[in-house]
This record gives sequence, C-alpha cells and structure tokens, in this order.
Amino acid sequence: MKKVLPISLLLLMTAFLIFEDKKPERPTAPLTEGCVFCHAKVNDSDPSHPVSAFGCYSCHLGNPYSIDKKRAHFAIVRNPGDLRIVERTCGRPGCHADIVTRVKNSVMATNIGILDTLQFHWLNIKKAGTEVRDLIGENPPYNLAIDHYRKMCGGCHLWKERGDRPGEIGLRGGGCSDCHVLDEGKKGVVEGERFDHPKMTIRIPSENCVKCHNRSARIGLSYFGRLESAGYGTPYEGRDLSARRLSGNRFFLHLEAGIHFSKAGMECIDCHTAIGVMGDGRRYHEMKEQLDITCEACHIPLISVVSEGESLAKRLVSLNKKIPKIEGDRIAYSKRGTPLYNLRKQGEKLIFFRKMDGHAIEMKNTSSNEPHHSLQGHRRLSCQACHSSWMPQCYGCHLSYRRSGRQVDWFTRKETPGRWKEARSYLRFSKPALGFKDPGTIFPIAPCQVFISVFDKQDNYQKDLSFNIFSMSAFDPHTTSKKSRGCIECHGDPKSVGLGEGILNLREGKWSFRPTYDSASSHDGVSFPLDGFVDLNGKAFLTTMREGVRPFNREEIERILSVNACLGCHREYKDKIYQDFHKAKRRFETESGLPCQR
Repeated sequence: MKKVLPISLLLLMTAFLIFEDKKPERPTAPLTEGCVFCHAKVNDSDPSHPVSAFGCYSCHLGNPYSIDKKRAHFAIVRNPGDLRIVERTCGRPGCHADIVTRVKNSVMATNIGILDTLQFHWLNIKKAGTEVRDLIGENPPYNLAIDHYRKMCGGCHLWKERGDRPGEIGLRGGGCSDCHVLDEGKKGVVEGERFDHPKMTIRIPSENCVKCHNRSARIGLSYFGRLESAGYGTPYEGRDLSARRLSGNRFFLHLEAGIHFSKAGMECIDCHTAIGVMGDGRRYHEMKEQLDITCEACHIPLISVVSEGESLAKRLVSLNKKIPKIEGDRIAYSKRGTPLYNLRKQGEKLIFFRKMDGHAIEMKNTSSNEPHHSLQGHRRLSCQACHSSWMPQCYGCHLSYRRSGRQVDWFTRKETPGRWKEARSYLRFSKPALGFKDPGTIFPIAPCQVFISVFDKQDNYQKDLSFNIFSMSAFDPHTTSKKSRGCIECHGDPKSVGLGEGILNLREGKWSFRPTYDSASSHDGVSFPLDGFVDLNGKAFLTTMREGVRPFNREEIERILSVNACLGCHREYKDKIYQDFHKAKRRFETESGLPCQR
C-alpha cells in the first residue's frame, strides 16, 4: 500500500503537466484576472498597452475575479474612452488623469462656442455658458436654439456615445476613442479564444478627423480638395447619380487640395498638436483660443536645443515609432511652447518628419522681410489671407421648425416634439472675402445666414416667432496654395473687400458698385446682396459675436481700392512707390510733371 501511494501521486503529477502543456498559451496578465481564462489570445491594442502588463480590467472594468461570463461581465465597459467613466479607466491614477481633465474642458467636449453663438443670435442671450455636459444632465436647459442644437448639431462632440448608430454617425464621439481608436470595423471574437482588439494609436489618421469636420466650415473636406455640391448628384455617371458621396447623402466635387496634402502628403495630425486638439485644461469659447499651431511655427520656426529634461518631446517620438529619435537635433516649438518634435534643425537643414510614416521633407525658411511680406499695408495680412486658393461659402440657410412633427434627439436618441428641416439658397467656392479676425489680423471671412421659419401644430406660419440672422465668421479654409493672390485680386476685386460679386467702377474720383446678386427678387426681405458683407460707405450687413471679427470700414475699403489705379503700370512688389504708398499717392495728386497726375 505504501508503494502504491507514491506511484499514484507521480502519475497524477505527470497527467497534470501533460494537461498544462496542451492548454492554450495565455498572456502573462495579472494572475488575479479571470478574463484571460476565456480571452486567452488577445492581441495588444498597441505596444504601449500590452495585455501582459495591463490585463483587461484596467481598461474595461467588470469583475476580474470571476471566470463565469455573466459575473465577469457585470458592469463591464466596452469603450474605456467614454467621458462618463473615463476617470476610472484612461484617467485612473498612474495613467492619463491630467489629459482626461484637459479633454473634458476642450472645445470638442464642451461645444460652448456653438451653444453660445446659437443662443446669442437666436435669443440675444450673451455668454450663456451652456455646454454639452449640461444637456446630458437630469434637468437640461431648453429653448428653441438648444432644441435645434440637440437635433441638428449635437452629433459631433466627445460626450456622444460611440457606436450608437450604424455608419459614419456611429463612429463619432466616444471620448478618447474618438481620435485614438482606428475605425477598422468590428472584428469581435474569432478562432475560438482569439480576440482581435481594436487598434489604438497616437498616429491619428485624417479619417478620424474628417468624420466630424465635414460640415459647417467644412475644413475637413476643403483640405483634401472636396467641395460639397448642391446635392443634385452631378457630375452624373451614365444614367446614375454621382458615386461621390458624403454622409447624409451629400455629393461633392473635386477641387484643388491644400498644398500640404497635395504636395507634401501631410495628414491633419502633422500640423495640429496635442494642446490644440485636447486643450490645456482651460475652458475656451472659441477654437482659435485653444489652437496651438500657426503657419509661422513651421515656416518661420522658433528653434531650440532639446534640453536634458525635455522628456515630452522624446516620449512623443517614442510613442510615434516612425519618427527618428532626437539625437543632438534642435527642434521647433509652437507659440505656446509645445515641442514640435517632428520639425528639427539637423546641421543647417530644416527637416519636417511626417508623423504617419516618418517620411522626411526638407523645408525652406520663409523670410518675413521679403517685399510682399514687409510692405507697410501688408503687415496685418495673415498667411491665409493671401495663400488660401478658395473657400466654401454657403449663402441663405433656410431652417423651418414645425411643431406638428417629431424628430430624434441626439442626446436621448428618442423622438421628441418639433421637427427641423434645412435648405439653402446656394453654395459657392471662390476666392474668400477678407476682413478682420481681430484688430490686428486680416483673415478670410465667410457668411452664416439663417432664415428661420416657425410653424405651429396646425402648420400655420408664425410670423412673430420667425426671424433672420446675418452673421459672419473668420476661419482658415485649409486650401493653402504656394502661389498667393495677385495684387489685382485684392485691390480691384469687389468680392475680396467684402462688397460681393459685381462690377466696380471709378468715376470722377468716386467708386460705384453694381452687385450681381439681385436682392429685390429674392423674396426674403433682404436689401443687400447675400454675398456682401459691407457696402462702399462701410455699412456692415452682417453681425458677429466674435470679438474683433468685422468687415472693412469705409476708410479701409478706400485705401485698398486706391492702389488699383496704379497697378496698370506699377505691377511689382519691389516698385519704389509701394515703399510708402500714401506718400507716393500724395505726390501724384499734388506735384506737377508726374506721369500719373490727374
């Protein structure tokens, strides 16, 4: 009997070892997690987040101590990036707590600017301070402007639940995942215990940006040379409508793409920094306040030696995995001091590395002392004012609100009373009109014109509740071209100075303008051309709540147009009359014997 017991134990141990050897290979995740007994073969979402180190619970929560599916999946989180629970996942202590705070205060999460603008123009409520988080609370504020936002605009913000609908709409939102998770489609569990985890990255593809940034200013379309068409499906393909489709059954035309994409192959992330996208923790009303990057940051860069303590730049390079390590290089910094780790000075060369693939592009420094940049009248011109080749311009947005209808609310995903419908007078692409973005900067401007018609439950038009809004905004069209506008395109084009399309004449020293747009026949009660921002007397047609944004005034229009008469002979920037044009103009008007004397 004594001999049998050791032999039995030996046989049991041998059988156990054979069984263990045949069991599927498991990642060396924390031993306390029961997740790995079912999900034995899970690929890493990214080398920076290996399953062997993080396991599953760190990100997805649930019950890590059970191997029973129902118990293990209790309170599990499918999307760890969701802003409703992110403090327990991505933002947990020791992970990305500081970044989560910044993201929640960013304009892409709060949408304060959009909600403030709507309530200001619609209801004259100044600085309402309403944000997305208020709309998902227990007692959300309500008015007609907010109702419009909830049903027409609220599909693009970081609080939106990811995957709540099929198609592009479902890909929007999801907090951290909105940007950092690749939209490759659902793969789920395959090959038994194997699970293909969605990929995460800091090399964010432009597709993740464009899924939201393809309406309103439409910069996500313009950069890649796409113009949303009027919706007629042209150009036709045989007997069918065009296959060039956008979300919402919209069509588009191919136009000139921005040079950064067409020539350099740059993606959105190549320019935009983490501060500009995720914010710096402060709450801003406007994107321009949060924005970190400028044209000058790359083309007239501030270069500095990477200090020993500069861990951020080196960490970002390490996470990128495509860009070469910083070894004795001097790097560029943004206006806020953010390290532009992909723009470096190597010897005497300025090298730009694309973030997606590490491709190196040698750049040339742009001088602010060149004649066309240093002219006295050009000092307030932004780069975009001269180098934007075209800009989408939407005129006459017609909104109807019918109390008899019902429409799905983006936040509750339920139908609620009141239905909105949108149409527009026309959409054009052309050289942008110019105006002021702030007191010191001339920038491309575009209209935002809304005709709002309200109908009661019996579909009767309510004139007393209907209203019109004519406002303007200044933004970068993202259609940058190496070639700038010619002199005549600004100093002799009525569209550029904000008058609109039409014919400009100078008679007996006075300018006159005949607009192309016939306001009288528009039947919208508009007394000015829809594509005009101002008249020759400096009367502004459009308003704005953005401080500093305005069209040119009378004096500025006259100064701009006064150059036009000289351009026939004096066509070069280097011409000496432009060194002090006002002095030259006075001489031509007062001195005798000059060829331009009138």
